[in-house]
Amino acid sequence: MNALAVAGLDVAFGPRAVLRGLDLTVARGELLGLVGPNGAGKSTLLRAFVGLVPRRAGAVDVLGLDPARQSLAIRRRCCYLPGETGVYQQMTGAAFLAFAHGFYPALQRALQERLLAQFQLPLRQRVRTYSAGMKQKLALVATLVPDVDLYLLDEPDRALDASVRFFLRDVLLDLRGAGKTIVLSSHHLSEIESLADRMEFLAGGALVAPDRIAAARARLRRRVRLHLAPGTALPPGGREFAREPDGTLVVETDADPLGWLAALPAERVRSAEVGTVRLEELYQLLLPGQPAGGAP
Repeated sequence: MNALAVAGLDVAFGPRAVLRGLDLTVARGELLGLVGPNGAGKSTLLRAFVGLVPRRAGAVDVLGLDPARQSLAIRRRCCYLPGETGVYQQMTGAAFLAFAHGFYPALQRALQERLLAQFQLPLRQRVRTYSAGMKQKLALVATLVPDVDLYLLDEPDRALDASVRFFLRDVLLDLRGAGKTIVLSSHHLSEIESLADRMEFLAGGALVAPDRIAAARARLRRRVRLHLAPGTALPPGGREFAREPDGTLVVETDADPLGWLAALPAERVRSAEVGTVRLEELYQLLLPGQPAGGAP
C-alpha cells in the first residue's frame, strides 16, 4: 500500500508553473530521497502533501487523504520540517518543544531522550539566543519525536556538522526500521544515497527519467580529479575537462579511469580521486546551463 500517491500534479504560483504533470508513489515504510537544484520544486512538492500550497491540476493522496480537503487530518498523522527553519524566538527551547508536541497524541519518549542527549540544547534559554545549528536541532526534536506515520523533511541536515549528520542518519534509519515513511530532500548526495531506499531527481518541476540519471552517473564515474607535478603529460585516452580554482585537474577518460591512472608515473601524481559523483556535476549533465560549482 502507498503512503503517498501523486498523479498529474500541477502547481503554479501565478503564471509560473512549479510542478508539471508530476507522477510519484511512495510505499508505506519507504525512505525516499529527493534531489534537485534550487527551484526544481522539491519544497513545493512537500508543501503540497500537507496542503500548504494548492494544486492547479492532478490528484494527491496522502495516507488515504486528500490535502485539498483533509489537510488537518493529514497533519495529525504527519510531521513536516520546512527548508527554512522557523522556531518561535521568544520562547525557551523547552516551551517551544512543549508547544510543538502538544498537537500530537503520542510521542516517542525514548527517541526524545536520545536526541536531547546528543544535541545538548540549552532548553532553558530563549530560542533567539540559539545559533543556526542549535535552531535546526531544536526543529528536528520537534519534528521527529511525535509518533506519526509520515515524516516530510526538507533539508533536515541544514546547518549541521558532519558528526550530527551521521547521527541523524542513524535516527532516520531506525524510524524507517520501525515502519515509518520518510521523504527527505538533501544536498549531500553520498549521504542520501546511503540512506534512502530510492532516490528521485526533480528538475524543472518534473522527475528526471532513471535512464538519463544512470547515463550521467556512468559518465561522471569516468572522471578523475588529480594534482600532478608541473609539466606532466596526460596519457592517451584522457582529456582535460576542467581545472578547478585550487589547481585540481579534472580529466574525463574514455574507459576505465583506474587503468588510465595507472599509466601515469606514480612519482608525478600528488593526489588522485576516482569515481566520485558530485551533485553539482550531475546537475550540469542533466540540466545544461547549470552553473559549475554553484550551490544546488
